[in-house]
Amino acid sequence: MSWPSVIVAQDMRDSAGVRIVHYGRSARPRAQWSLTLRPILEISGGDNPLTEFNDVRGVAVLSDGRVAVANGGSNEIRVFGRSGSLQVTLGRAGNGPREFTRLLRLIRWGDTLGGIDGDGRAQVFDPSGAFVRSLRQVRSAAIEGPLRIGPATAGSTYVVATEVVRPQQRHGGNIRRLLAKSDALGDSIVPLVSFLGALSAGSELHSPRLLLDAEGLAVAWGERSCTAFSAHLAITCYESNGRPRLRLTRETTSREISEEDRSRVRRAYLAANADAPPAIRAQMERAALEFRFASRAPSMGRLVLGTSGDLWVGPFDAGVGLPGPVALSAPTTMQTWSIFGTTGEWVADLLLPRRFIAYEVGRDYVAGVTVDDDDLERVTVWGIRR
Repeated sequence: MSWPSVIVAQDMRDSAGVRIVHYGRSARPRAQWSLTLRPILEISGGDNPLTEFNDVRGVAVLSDGRVAVANGGSNEIRVFGRSGSLQVTLGRAGNGPREFTRLLRLIRWGDTLGGIDGDGRAQVFDPSGAFVRSLRQVRSAAIEGPLRIGPATAGSTYVVATEVVRPQQRHGGNIRRLLAKSDALGDSIVPLVSFLGALSAGSELHSPRLLLDAEGLAVAWGERSCTAFSAHLAITCYESNGRPRLRLTRETTSREISEEDRSRVRRAYLAANADAPPAIRAQMERAALEFRFASRAPSMGRLVLGTSGDLWVGPFDAGVGLPGPVALSAPTTMQTWSIFGTTGEWVADLLLPRRFIAYEVGRDYVAGVTVDDDDLERVTVWGIRR
C-alpha cells in the first residue's frame, strides 16, 4: 500500500562529494511496507531445552536459509536449519578460545560468524561450525570501552569506543565517541570518525549524563558505516575509509519522557542486580529513586544497516540498551521504522510488532526475537511485503 501523497526530499544536493538530503515535517516515504501475516520461521521452547532461549543477543539469516542465534544465557551460538531444527552449537562459557565470558553480540562476514563477548573479544566460526580464530580485545591508550559493532572487510571489524580526553582538550564535559576499524586479530585500530557520544549533565568532564537522554549511535556493515546523535534525526554515512558520503536529516517532533519510561529503567537496573545481598539491594532501591532523567525523548532510538545497504531507523523506546533481562528491552508498543536507501531516498516505512526486537534485516526479511507476555523468548523471522 502506498501513501495517498508522497512528498520527496525538500533539499537534495551534492556538496564536496557529500550527498545532502533533507526531509521536512510533511514529507512521507514512497511506500508503506508490511510484514507477512505469519512469521516465515519461528523457533521456541516446547519440550526441547535446545530451542529454549534466554537473553538472545543476535539473530542472523545465512545465505542457505539457516538461522544463527546468539543465546547470551548459555554463552553459545546456535545454528538452526530452515525447518527450525538445531544443527550445531558453537562456543561455551569461559575466557579461552571458542569461549565467551558474556555473549553480547553476533556479527558475520558472509556466513562466517563472530560472537562478541563482554571482554571485547570475538570468537569466529566458519559456516560448517569449525573454529577459525579468536580476536583479542582491542587496546589503545586513546580509547576506553571498545566494542565491536559490525563486520568490515577481510575479517576486520568496526569498533566504537569512548575517546580518552586529556585535561587541556576538555570541551564542556561532553563525551565523544570514536568509530574505528580493527585489524583481523584486534591488535591495531585505524580511527575513522569522531562523533558526539553524550551530553554531560554537569560542567565537569564525564559528569553523569541524564538517563534516557540523547546519545551517539553508530552502525557499520561491510563498506558502509553511519553515525548520529539521537537528539535529532540527523545521520551521516561514510565510505569504508571514513570519508562522508551522505548527510541525511528529517524534521521530527519528540515526546516527553513518561513515568513509565522512568519506571522501566529502574526495574531494569534492579533486575540486573537481582543477586545482590539484601543490604546492597536496599541501597540500590534507594539509589534508583534518585536517578536523574532527561525531560524529552530522543528523536530516534536505533540504527540498523540492512544486508543490502539500506539504513533502517527505529523510534526511541525506553527499553533500548537497558541492562538486565532482554524482556525489559522489548518494545511495549508497535513501532514504525523508516527505511532509507544508499543515496538517501526515503524508501518506505514498516510497522514492527510489539515485544519484537529486530537484529538483522535483509531485502525480504526481518530477523529478531519476540518476547511473549510471560517473558519467554522465541526467535522470529518475518517476511517483508513490499
